[in-house]
Amino acid sequence: MEINPGQLEPQQRYKLMIGGVVPRPIAFVSTLDGQGQRNVAPFSFFNAVCFNPIILAFFPIRYKKEKELKDTVSNIRETGEFVINVSTEAIAEQVNQASGRYEKSVDEFELTGLTPKPSTKVKPPGVAESPIQFECELERTISFGEDQGGADAVFGKVVHIHVADELIDNDYRIDARGLQPIARLAGNAYSKLGEIFEIERPKV
Repeated sequence: MEINPGQLEPQQRYKLMIGGVVPRPIAFVSTLDGQGQRNVAPFSFFNAVCFNPIILAFFPIRYKKEKELKDTVSNIRETGEFVINVSTEAIAEQVNQASGRYEKSVDEFELTGLTPKPSTKVKPPGVAESPIQFECELERTISFGEDQGGADAVFGKVVHIHVADELIDNDYRIDARGLQPIARLAGNAYSKLGEIFEIERPKV
């Protein structure tokens, strides 16, 4: 099938995106607003950008009406800080529960029963149950479209990292099997790490 995306309805484009770009790691992002109201929400359009400096990016899709921003984006623009917590099998249910489109007054830490963990260099707490937490300062945001289906890209500079001792060795390598990350597929589907295989890079 040959497809011209310009001829598709927005929902059809969405289905192609989330079904064809898989698996997607999940950024479980915790923030505070200017009054200290906590928020934590998952975003599966997420990945690493570079390592010097360490920049992570996630791309909240605009689902709310008109030009209203997601609470996470609004909080980050207001405070300039956030924490990206790695989503794992152990907290999959809570990650999913936090994905609801709740009112701004809802504290997803309380809703999910997750534990807020004080951060070292930023004000928003991390998720204690997540074995890896990246404390971030806002580097920049870029908006792609202002209607529903657009995105408010968030780029964060990592200023501190928490890693569970049992998952990291003296050479800073992470034990992926022990981490047990989860990823998003399409619809209600998630995936686990699955089989790991190695291929040597070409020696040029």
